[in-house]
Amino acid sequence: MEIKFGHIGNSLGTRVLGKKLRLEIEQSLKSEQFVTFNFEGVKLISHSFADECFAKLLEVVELEELKRKSTFINTNDIIKKTVAFTIKERAMKLVSA
Repeated sequence: MEIKFGHIGNSLGTRVLGKKLRLEIEQSLKSEQFVTFNFEGVKLISHSFADECFAKLLEVVELEELKRKSTFINTNDIIKKTVAFTIKERAMKLVSA
């Protein structure tokens, strides 16, 4: 499965959109599909979107499994840093819970 975020918009920022996409991603991961996150055409994503779409995946899948079953392509430094920060932040919350 490939999610082309650029078809959604060049700036992604809402938790509502992030949740909608996360639910689709969860289904793909459960059915053992490899997921490609394609950010071609996207300039930035918000912390809220990244947390809802990607970091909350850690509530249903281990980080190592997520790394094995997915990849990011066509990302810029802002997107990479935002996703990495939110995943790290969410992982720390889950450990302390």
